[in-house]
Formats: sequence, C-alpha cells, structure tokens
Amino acid sequence: MTARSLLREAKPVNVREAQAGLSRIIRSKKPSMVVSRGKPVSFLVPYEEMLDLLDTLDELKDARLFDEIARARHEYAEGKAVPAERLLKKLGL
Repeated sequence: MTARSLLREAKPVNVREAQAGLSRIIRSKKPSMVVSRGKPVSFLVPYEEMLDLLDTLDELKDARLFDEIARARHEYAEGKAVPAERLLKKLGL
C-alpha cells in the first residue's frame, strides 16, 4: 500500500470516538485519521504498513538509488527504455 492510498483509505474518527473505541480501531487493521474539530491531529497506521513506509524511507536515503530513479523517470518521460541490466548492476544484483 502506498502512503497516498493510506491517506485515501483512512477512516476519519473523532478524538472521543478514538478514545472510546481504540481497541476496535486497532483490531480493524485499517488506517484511521483522528480528527479534532474537523482537523487531522493523528494518524493510526497498521504495523505492517508502517514497516513498509519505513523501508521506503530508508531506500530513499540511498543517493545512488534516488539518482537512478530520477534518471529512469526522465528517460521514461522521453519515451526511452530503461535497461533493467543497468538498474540491476547499480543495485549490485
């Protein structure tokens, strides 16, 4: 699941409802956005989804990978093919 889809799929829950039904919200294993007076104040993310997000953030810290992604996007926008061999070689695979 992407970060964007987490936001789209999050069920808005007011603070009082979150306090009263925290166990139910957690068991649902669905993202929830806690709101106060109509404004988001907190976001509950299932554990596995959070691990995926953290992995993605760690990958983005790799400057070489980030540069390769930017280059691939540029080539794709120009209609050029991005050789998988080059990407795999850069990743050491």
